[in-house]
Amino acid sequence: MKLINFLKRFVSNTFIMKKEKVRIFLLTAWAAFYFVLFGFTSAQKIRIPQMTISTGSVGGIWYSICSSIADWVNARVAGYPLTAIPGSGGMGNPIRIARGDADIGVTFSPFLVMATEGRKPYEERYSNLRAICSLTSNSHHFLVAKNIDAQNLNDIVEKRIGLKMSSGFPGDANYIILELIFIELGSTEEDIKRWGGSIQRIGTSGRVDLWKDRHINALHSLTQFPDASITEAIATRKGKLLGLSEPIRDILVQKFKFRKVVIPPHTYPGQDYPIPTVELAMVLFTNDSVPEEAIYIFTKTVAENEDRLKKSYGSFKNWKPEDMIDNLNIPVHDGALKYYRERGWM
Repeated sequence: MKLINFLKRFVSNTFIMKKEKVRIFLLTAWAAFYFVLFGFTSAQKIRIPQMTISTGSVGGIWYSICSSIADWVNARVAGYPLTAIPGSGGMGNPIRIARGDADIGVTFSPFLVMATEGRKPYEERYSNLRAICSLTSNSHHFLVAKNIDAQNLNDIVEKRIGLKMSSGFPGDANYIILELIFIELGSTEEDIKRWGGSIQRIGTSGRVDLWKDRHINALHSLTQFPDASITEAIATRKGKLLGLSEPIRDILVQKFKFRKVVIPPHTYPGQDYPIPTVELAMVLFTNDSVPEEAIYIFTKTVAENEDRLKKSYGSFKNWKPEDMIDNLNIPVHDGALKYYRERGWM
């Protein structure tokens, strides 16, 4: 009887021990799996330095796009190192990045060319600037009242028409590009004033209001087409868009790396003709002291978020990651170059 009781206890204890071992094994296996899946991944997230992206004004499209990109980068790396901040706009951002006041910036491609070569409006060469990627483009729009006797901007200069026009604020990309184009056409703001004209510097909505109220007879804007403000302006007061002649387009392409573009017929109300003009690529850039790994991750993040960009911003409708290497026009940062070579784009 004692032997039977002993055997029962032995078998029972052995079974309990086996169950306990199985339980311990399963708990250990689950803990290891959880660590690999979550803990290890978190621990191994790449670390990059604290960096800022210098954009445009708060609420503007540049600020919005760069804030989104910063969030996507931060999701891939340890901590929260990348922040979009209000910047100095198309002209000022190259100076800011070259001096190290911010790490990444956004501007139009011609400004990078002018900044690296030390051409007006820049007073010195900023040779340490490096391109990261090209995004969408803005096109030159020049709207005049229907009664203005001109077919393109050349006619304004050749006929010395004193337009009362409006463009962006002083230092704004709109105003600087308009000034540059008129200089290449052989005239200055002083000439326009001598012909009886004027230039008012104001924001986009203010320009449209001036147009509606007939305080101006010409409106200039760098924007994507079709643009809601241009459509609104033409809908409330008849006008026509002036293009650029082929020789002046050639000059702008050769000297400043603009790109030729044609606004198709019927893009705007009453526009039944094509408008030959130029466009400026929006470019993200940095300086040569920013670490290669940080810019590699930044570039990779932009390329791999095509769907998000298209869903969030209508201007990316026809954009493809392969377009990132177009129209950079200054040396490319090593981190971006590494990614492009991996993809076979360079």
